[in-house]
Amino acid sequence: MTTGKGSNEVLRQPASPSRCGRQAGGESKSRRHDESGVALLMVVTWLALMVALMSEFTYGTTVDSAQAANARDELRAHYMARSAVSLSRLVIRIQQKFIEPVMGQAQQMLAQAGGGDLGISLRITDYAGPLMGFFGGSKDEVQSLGSLIGLDITGVKGLGMSAGRIDAEITSEDGKIDVNCGSGPSSIPNRQQRVYQMLMAMMYSPRYERLFSEPDADGQIIDRAEVARAIIDWADGDEQMFSPDPAASSGSGEDYRYDARKDPYKAHQNSYDTLEEIAQVRGARDGFLQAFQPYLTVYASDPRLQCRINMAAIKGDCTPLLMGIIRAAAVPDPSRPPSDPAVLDDTRLYPLAEILCERSSSAGFDSLDTVLGVLANPASAVSPDDPRAAVLQSMRPLTLNKADLERVAYVGAPRVYRIVATGEAGRVKKKITAILDTGRTVENPVTADPTTEKASGVLQYWREE
Repeated sequence: MTTGKGSNEVLRQPASPSRCGRQAGGESKSRRHDESGVALLMVVTWLALMVALMSEFTYGTTVDSAQAANARDELRAHYMARSAVSLSRLVIRIQQKFIEPVMGQAQQMLAQAGGGDLGISLRITDYAGPLMGFFGGSKDEVQSLGSLIGLDITGVKGLGMSAGRIDAEITSEDGKIDVNCGSGPSSIPNRQQRVYQMLMAMMYSPRYERLFSEPDADGQIIDRAEVARAIIDWADGDEQMFSPDPAASSGSGEDYRYDARKDPYKAHQNSYDTLEEIAQVRGARDGFLQAFQPYLTVYASDPRLQCRINMAAIKGDCTPLLMGIIRAAAVPDPSRPPSDPAVLDDTRLYPLAEILCERSSSAGFDSLDTVLGVLANPASAVSPDDPRAAVLQSMRPLTLNKADLERVAYVGAPRVYRIVATGEAGRVKKKITAILDTGRTVENPVTADPTTEKASGVLQYWREE
């Protein structure tokens, strides 16, 4: 059908009702489908956001809890280590107040009876670890220690710890070479000579030749004498190079060129503050420190002892030190040969020094005669069933004068102690290293009772790590 306006226009008929209904229903269904997709996307996004928030919250809570636990355990471990130091000071006091007088009386009674030396030196400080177990070990450890000594401690309170543990090791600094002896602003030449002699005797063994024959990082070869002189010159108060000959001067000033290094510094020109300071001395390389640092100390003992070494305080792996003591005693004048050249032979001296070191670690030395007896009669140093007995049977004795040995060593009660205390709580472990001088005067008292403070020992060094 056309209209009058033109034959090309077509009259549009309205859509039938059924068709309109189908179109309206399709559009509604499509709209609902689109809305469901948006809702699902919003829910997924919300869930992802909540998961991220919960994960972050859980992680933060876990970290905070771990930090709080670590802070708690660190505080516990700190005070446990301090408690171990305090208990160690108590053990040292018991050793000096009770054990040493009793051992001295027993030694005196035995000598009056003509029985010679006691043969042992009782040091309860050597058993500090087991003693700490009574106070800072687990309940099972406390019970086992109690049964070991025959005590029923089931009902005893205050022993053991439910959480954490403490431990301590006590050694003496008197059984080492004191490189601070004779040092300071006003150096003492005869004491410096003693230190030099002890250092040279300990470094003499041919097995250390590599340490003094290979060039260092600067291409310099530094021999034994140069290292010994440098150790002494670092701590003296003058600018004159140390001379091993007391009757002559070196004639030259100290020129170790510390200021020419990549990281320049100057010599201390005063006593060593810590043992680690030796690493700055010319020639004290890593190999030197590894070989000899365990036998050196910077914590001066009684100056009246003239830099001598307390053989009663020697413990552990001490063979190089004992060889040095024997050689220093046998060679009172380094410019002259020893009376018995056999002391310079490692194949003869090393086995005897090793046996003496074993004896010092197990029973200690109560007299210098113990050392002289082993040197004079090597065959009696070990039991017949010892594998070394056959070798010692054919070994000639070494001649050593007791007066010469007394010039470099003595046997007595230790004065300066090193305490290495540890405290453990959870996964945290604290270690405190302390140096205790039981004979030093209290210069700056921290309590109102200096007498009691001095009786428990004066702290010279304290380090926590």
